[in-house]
Amino acid sequence: MRMPAIPFILLTSIVFGLSACVAPPPRERVVYHEGGDQSSGPRYCHTCGTVRDVDQVEIRQQNSGGGAVIGAIIGGLIGNQFGRGGGRAAATAAGVIAGAAVGNATEENNARLASGYAWRFTVQLDDGRWAKVTQYDNPGFHPGDRVVVRGQHLEFMRR
Repeated sequence: MRMPAIPFILLTSIVFGLSACVAPPPRERVVYHEGGDQSSGPRYCHTCGTVRDVDQVEIRQQNSGGGAVIGAIIGGLIGNQFGRGGGRAAATAAGVIAGAAVGNATEENNARLASGYAWRFTVQLDDGRWAKVTQYDNPGFHPGDRVVVRGQHLEFMRR
């Protein structure tokens, strides 16, 4: 029995699109904390500061189960295209099970690729606040280095 072209094209598009269902984790993150002595006079750079601590942290992405749900729906739709009566019901059930397994495996693979080790930098800003910056790369920052928080990552401060 030959599969009709439209369901085959739809299936192919959905399977390749399924790998994009899981949003990647934020690669960088900045968290500011109020504190410190701000009575030392006005400062001009609110994003400049000094690295006080450097830690390596593990980032683990979790499997949400969305891949299994989407896979089960797609598998059920494809399985429903085959057979008649009880055979169609069996093909639909098999499609649901196989689709859920494939969707879950795809989501787990994406989560594994998005997980890893990152660097967390604690920075004392010139205006008295503290910032914690988490990013995947460490271009050589050490405690005592002068840095600038740009966007959501650190850069060495130009002298």
